[in-house]
Amino acid sequence: MDTSPSSSYKGFDFYPVVYRLDPPREWYERRPDRSYSASVVICREGQDPASEPARKFPLRAEAWEDLGAAERAAVMVGHDIVDGLVDGQDVSGM
Repeated sequence: MDTSPSSSYKGFDFYPVVYRLDPPREWYERRPDRSYSASVVICREGQDPASEPARKFPLRAEAWEDLGAAERAAVMVGHDIVDGLVDGQDVSGM
Protein backbone atom coordinates (compact mmCIF):
# COMPACT_ATOMS: atom_id res chain seq x y z
CA MET A 1 0.00 0.00 0.00
CA ASP A 2 1.20 3.50 -0.76
CA THR A 3 2.47 5.62 2.10
CA SER A 4 0.56 8.70 0.97
CA PRO A 5 -3.21 8.78 0.46
CA SER A 6 -4.69 8.84 -3.02
CA SER A 7 -7.39 11.21 -1.91
CA SER A 8 -8.69 13.10 1.12
CA TYR A 9 -12.32 13.98 1.68
CA LYS A 10 -14.22 15.39 4.67
CA GLY A 11 -11.39 14.64 7.09
CA PHE A 12 -10.66 11.11 5.84
CA ASP A 13 -7.77 9.70 3.79
CA PHE A 14 -8.33 7.00 1.15
CA TYR A 15 -5.84 4.30 0.22
CA PRO A 16 -6.98 2.10 -2.69
CA VAL A 17 -5.79 -1.49 -2.49
CA VAL A 18 -5.94 -3.38 -5.80
CA TYR A 19 -5.59 -7.14 -6.14
CA ARG A 20 -4.98 -9.25 -9.18
CA LEU A 21 -8.08 -11.34 -9.70
CA ASP A 22 -8.10 -14.71 -11.41
CA PRO A 23 -11.64 -16.02 -11.01
CA PRO A 24 -12.35 -19.64 -11.86
CA ARG A 25 -13.68 -20.02 -15.39
CA GLU A 26 -14.70 -22.74 -17.74
CA TRP A 27 -12.16 -23.70 -20.38
CA TYR A 28 -14.20 -22.18 -23.23
CA GLU A 29 -14.65 -18.75 -21.65
CA ARG A 30 -12.54 -15.83 -22.77
CA ARG A 31 -9.84 -14.96 -20.25
CA PRO A 32 -8.80 -11.33 -20.10
CA ASP A 33 -5.08 -10.72 -19.74
CA ARG A 34 -5.58 -9.01 -16.40
CA SER A 35 -8.48 -8.51 -14.03
CA TYR A 36 -8.43 -6.60 -10.78
CA SER A 37 -10.50 -6.48 -7.63
CA ALA A 38 -10.25 -3.60 -5.18
CA SER A 39 -10.75 -2.43 -1.61
CA VAL A 40 -10.32 0.94 0.02
CA VAL A 41 -8.65 1.62 3.36
CA ILE A 42 -10.18 4.64 5.10
CA CYS A 43 -8.65 6.41 8.07
CA ARG A 44 -8.80 9.85 9.63
CA GLU A 45 -6.76 12.45 7.79
CA GLY A 46 -3.11 12.27 8.81
CA GLN A 47 -3.36 8.91 10.62
CA ASP A 48 -1.34 5.84 9.74
CA PRO A 49 -3.42 3.53 7.51
CA ALA A 50 -1.96 0.54 9.36
CA SER A 51 -3.24 1.84 12.72
CA GLU A 52 -6.20 0.40 14.63
CA PRO A 53 -8.93 2.92 13.74
CA ALA A 54 -8.34 2.51 9.98
CA ARG A 55 -10.82 0.21 8.25
CA LYS A 56 -10.70 -1.72 4.99
CA PHE A 57 -13.82 -1.87 2.83
CA PRO A 58 -13.98 -4.35 -0.08
CA LEU A 59 -15.74 -3.08 -3.19
CA ARG A 60 -18.86 -4.95 -4.15
CA ALA A 61 -18.51 -4.80 -7.90
CA GLU A 62 -17.33 -6.72 -10.89
CA ALA A 63 -13.65 -6.99 -11.70
CA TRP A 64 -11.92 -4.22 -13.60
CA GLU A 65 -9.63 -4.83 -16.56
CA ASP A 66 -7.61 -1.70 -15.85
CA LEU A 67 -5.54 -0.97 -12.72
CA GLY A 68 -6.28 2.75 -12.84
CA ALA A 69 -10.02 2.17 -13.14
CA ALA A 70 -9.94 -0.09 -10.07
CA GLU A 71 -8.07 2.57 -8.08
CA ARG A 72 -10.48 5.33 -9.15
CA ALA A 73 -13.47 3.16 -8.27
CA ALA A 74 -12.02 2.46 -4.82
CA VAL A 75 -11.65 6.18 -4.10
CA MET A 76 -15.17 6.92 -5.39
CA VAL A 77 -16.64 4.19 -3.18
CA GLY A 78 -14.66 5.63 -0.27
CA HIS A 79 -16.37 8.99 -0.85
CA ASP A 80 -19.75 7.24 -0.95
CA ILE A 81 -19.01 5.41 2.33
CA VAL A 82 -18.08 8.67 4.06
CA ASP A 83 -21.28 10.27 2.71
CA GLY A 84 -23.34 7.32 4.04
CA LEU A 85 -24.50 6.18 0.59
CA VAL A 86 -23.33 2.54 0.90
CA ASP A 87 -25.69 0.29 2.88
CA GLY A 88 -24.04 -1.49 5.78
CA GLN A 89 -20.77 0.48 5.53
CA ASP A 90 -19.93 3.48 7.67
CA VAL A 91 -16.99 5.26 9.22
CA SER A 92 -18.57 5.98 12.58
CA GLY A 93 -16.29 5.32 15.52
CA MET A 94 -13.12 6.14 13.61
